[in-house]
Amino acid sequence: MQIMTDPRHARYYAFVWPLFWPWLWLNLRRLEAWQRETGRTVLLRIDRFGNLSIDAMADAPDPHRYRYTAPVIPAWERPSRWSDLPATFATGFIPLARCCAAPVARAKVATVSGFAPVAPDTS
Repeated sequence: MQIMTDPRHARYYAFVWPLFWPWLWLNLRRLEAWQRETGRTVLLRIDRFGNLSIDAMADAPDPHRYRYTAPVIPAWERPSRWSDLPATFATGFIPLARCCAAPVARAKVATVSGFAPVAPDTS
């Protein structure tokens, strides 16, 4: 009975005449069992009598397809490994980023009365 109350199938039941809802329920149950077994997705056509027609079917999933494996070294530790930039060019930016991060954190904004901190001191 879960298939009858599944919100994903509400539009199918709204389309099919209520007299044929048991037939639609049976067809949807068979389709979901087949999809669970094969792992394929389909494009359906449903008529007013609850009959299902498969218009298009996806390829069977390949069990040997590529699976993502996370890299051992994070990208921020060795940017030259994950970039198209030459290693000598990329190494110049790491010290620059570290030396500029501290002054930006202590930056001050010019106001009419003088200089004020970017964020108010709430300590």
